[in-house]
Amino acid sequence: MKISFFEILKVVLIGLLSIFLIIFLLFGSWVLWERNRDALVAIDLYSGKVELSYDASYDLSIKEFTERTYRHITLTTEYLGNIEAFISAPTIIPKEGLPVVIIMGGLEVGAETFRLIPDPGENIYVVFKYPYAPEYWKEGTPVVEIPVIRKSVLSVPSQVLSLQEWVSEQPWAEKERVTFAGFSLGAMFLPAVYHLAESRDVVLNPAVLAYAGADISDLLYTNMKKIDPLWRSSIAWLGETVIYGIEPARHLPYMNNEFLLINGTRDHQVSTYSWKKLHRLISQPKTIVILDEGHMHPRKPELTKKLVKISREWLGERGLIN
Repeated sequence: MKISFFEILKVVLIGLLSIFLIIFLLFGSWVLWERNRDALVAIDLYSGKVELSYDASYDLSIKEFTERTYRHITLTTEYLGNIEAFISAPTIIPKEGLPVVIIMGGLEVGAETFRLIPDPGENIYVVFKYPYAPEYWKEGTPVVEIPVIRKSVLSVPSQVLSLQEWVSEQPWAEKERVTFAGFSLGAMFLPAVYHLAESRDVVLNPAVLAYAGADISDLLYTNMKKIDPLWRSSIAWLGETVIYGIEPARHLPYMNNEFLLINGTRDHQVSTYSWKKLHRLISQPKTIVILDEGHMHPRKPELTKKLVKISREWLGERGLIN
């Protein structure tokens, strides 16, 4: 029996349409599942056993702070990968320990952050290092890196709580005075960290959220300036969906604590809509400081020092640091 060209074409078109429909249904199902499941389910990851696997001194050569030591540590976990951090501490620590501030900054934050903390005093500072670095994206391909980014982002809240628990157990830490200070990207993660802690019955101290916002879609749209506006909204929405588990707006109503909120009126990276939404969703007690400044950046050391000063004074008033 001879089959005509048009019959073959019909079969091919039906096959292609079926494949497209299956892909569309799978994608739609994933989007619905991701955007409707409990946010805690995505971030409540079990760390398993946590051990210190690397601990080395770090020479920063900061002449003003000669009476301090600097360390680079790595905690190995069973299920959350490695947790890296940098520690700045006085050379002499009393037996009762000292207050600790865990700093969550930008994506490339590291030990250099300690240079921006004038007169650190009798306090210990710990800088959390994110499990994903920008060079991974540059060296890889989107198809491979997007799932890696998603996994890394969603692991951050559990990693941070594991670090906080480990720090609180150290003899050099004053357990009742361990708190967080989040700046820019770091402040975006803190709502998820505090909500997760609440669900685990872990009591955290008041914290600083500087230059944070809510609505990841708006944040992505605001910062993807090189992408045509015609596509930017859709890409931003999909990007938000990939990491929807850490969307601040989903966690802010559950942050039962006291917070210092700092933002800038000339910030072109976190829109006014975004930071006002964050302020609105956080319940009292809260202290709001609005600066006539742009977004913080390593190339703006004076602004960073101003933020550190405001944060330290606020934490000091609450007896959380010396």
